[in-house]
Amino acid sequence: MHLSTPWLSTLAACLLLGTASVHAAPRDPSPCIGLVLGGGGARGAAHIGVIQVLEREHIPICRIAGTSMGSIVGGLYAAGYSSDEMANVIGQLDWKDLFSDDPDRVEEPMRRKDADYRYLLNFEVGYKNGHIVTPAGVVQGQKLLLLLRRLLLSTWNVTDFDDLPVPFRAVATDIVAGQPVVFSHGDLPLAIRSSMSVPGAFAPTNVDGKLLVDGGLMDNVPIDVVRDMGADRLIVVDVGSPLAEQSTLTNPVALLNQMVSALMAEKTARQLAALNDRDILIRPALGKLGAGEFNRAQEAIAIGRAAAEAALPRLRQLTASPSSWQAFEENHRQRSFDPKLVAFIDVDTKSTASGQFAANRLKPEVGKVFDPKDVEQRIGGIYGQGGFQQVDYHLVERGEDRGIRLTPVDKSWGPIYGKMGFQLDDDFNGRSEYLISAEITAANLNDSGGEWRNTLWSGRIGGIRSEFYQPFGQGATAYVMPFAVLRNEDVPVFDHGADHQLAEYRIRRRNAGFELGWTPASYWRVSTVFARGRDNGDLRVGTPTTFPSGSSDFASLGVKVDWDSLDNAAFPTRGAHVNLDYESYRPVLGGDVKGDVARLVADWVPNLGMSDGRYHLLLGVRASSAVDNSNFFEAQDFLGGFLNLSGYSERSLRGNQSALGRAVLYRRTGNLDALFSTPIFIGMSLEAGNTWQSKSDVSFGNLIYAGSIFAGVQSPLGPVFLGLGHAAGGHTAVYLSFGSLLRPRL
Repeated sequence: MHLSTPWLSTLAACLLLGTASVHAAPRDPSPCIGLVLGGGGARGAAHIGVIQVLEREHIPICRIAGTSMGSIVGGLYAAGYSSDEMANVIGQLDWKDLFSDDPDRVEEPMRRKDADYRYLLNFEVGYKNGHIVTPAGVVQGQKLLLLLRRLLLSTWNVTDFDDLPVPFRAVATDIVAGQPVVFSHGDLPLAIRSSMSVPGAFAPTNVDGKLLVDGGLMDNVPIDVVRDMGADRLIVVDVGSPLAEQSTLTNPVALLNQMVSALMAEKTARQLAALNDRDILIRPALGKLGAGEFNRAQEAIAIGRAAAEAALPRLRQLTASPSSWQAFEENHRQRSFDPKLVAFIDVDTKSTASGQFAANRLKPEVGKVFDPKDVEQRIGGIYGQGGFQQVDYHLVERGEDRGIRLTPVDKSWGPIYGKMGFQLDDDFNGRSEYLISAEITAANLNDSGGEWRNTLWSGRIGGIRSEFYQPFGQGATAYVMPFAVLRNEDVPVFDHGADHQLAEYRIRRRNAGFELGWTPASYWRVSTVFARGRDNGDLRVGTPTTFPSGSSDFASLGVKVDWDSLDNAAFPTRGAHVNLDYESYRPVLGGDVKGDVARLVADWVPNLGMSDGRYHLLLGVRASSAVDNSNFFEAQDFLGGFLNLSGYSERSLRGNQSALGRAVLYRRTGNLDALFSTPIFIGMSLEAGNTWQSKSDVSFGNLIYAGSIFAGVQSPLGPVFLGLGHAAGGHTAVYLSFGSLLRPRL
């Protein structure tokens, strides 16, 4: 049965004029069709398939409410997106990147990249008000909120959700009061983000003093909400996950998840019981498609489309006349958006102590045409500094001018927070080394983003490094960093080439200085470092007459150039890392060491052009030289160990001159499309290098050739390798190593 033409004409006129009242009763008994989109994580992509059929059958929607993933689909549709446009958005999203708050590593600040080479775990805890505090969610939702802002730019000045092309409601849960929260007005992207704050996964949002989490806890299929909006007939799409089978309930986490799911299922059943004969319930046959399998979104869309096809006999009763559908389509489209020039930057400083720093980073956008991707990239740089829980923005107008209002939020688990790190090298031949490290950081100490970082070591290295990092200047691209170091390190002495240990020193270094640097782009930096200190070498193992103890005072001035565009520091798949360091030691300010040292570290991962993306090649070079052959501790370099002339023990080769070249080929196994997985790699290496005491000894004719085969896994404790190495001369070793594939020097 078709809807009456007079009623549809009236409805179309109301939609076009934007004067329809959500709660007003229709003047004609013909129904206002409400669409209810339930929560279900990745299963919610099926909503798009259902809407594709509704559009094809010319069924106009006059009210929408959604929960969790249903709020994303519902919000986009209400803002004027077509089903095909939504399917295209879903298909192009990089879900792995979206569920990581940090920007792409190439866009992270160099200071953050430096931390990747210090063997730190990617888990942070804070200290606040006398208590240890952890983040409220695995993901803070930084990228998700920025994505929603970009997708909904056409609604940037809409505060009443009844003013959207289709009136809309998003449902969240006030976790403190235990009550549902229905968004009918406010900030649309934030409302949608709040609706899908899955507890434990996404951090809750704080809106108007309410701590909000996923709406599915209280109203996963918001039938009552659409009824209250004035809808007469409902199309309800339920994509909730089925309860787990008994055989899978084998741990406390699974039992807790089942308990929450059971409570949600009971609430949903009560909502569905309120449907009447005029309503249409669609339950896509999603089977065991998991709520976290966003990589299967296209599959879910197809299943949703099939479920709507199965309901066609009833759905076609709601088909509009051609003129009424045309009127709906003319109204249901995204509003035009004029980007305009960015005239000013405002910073909301209520939740941060570093507002000026954030403003400085974004100021280069002033005077440019607003580009959301450029703004997101700069915001990523601000967030990537590591001191913020969230950095959001809004477009605002001031008279005829339009600008950006930035809202940085300091970490709620700060201002003091820390990370742990672990490194282990064992050659199963009686020699093992470990290093436990911790970094404690106090961030956003002043308006310009000052940061105090303290690094502690225990194991083969013991001690502490304290530094105060202060950015300044236009774009906050320059910095000054005073530092002090107390460091003790065990240094073995081997019979060169024989892999036989002769002695061991404990080197005690005490030094202080400052670094002045400039980072014009996120992937490179130039800096100069002045240091004044003292080294003491105490013999712990060996014959004192052959290996005497000693000490030296030094003063040095160094210049460094760093380039880092690697996408990953553990198992890189593209990019390069180059570090060039020149240090000049002179007998000034009480120093007694004279000499120059040059060091080069370069790693490159070229594009192999393989379509499956499983194979990667790392080409690396290490070189160090005491330029004038001066013999002092600071000039020494070490080789040996896994991927550093595999087959030899760790640091068993040393000299004033060193060189190493290597090629490492590795292949990732398993399903590359899986959103949540543990990467496992198998690989092999070819290496050549040596150390020499004098430049006159350096010769390609006495290079040592080595190689290895290995398996590596990106574990919760960081990269772990089990490998077998062999070097010319009969040197063979089995390695268990925790640490980066790049094997950086601490």
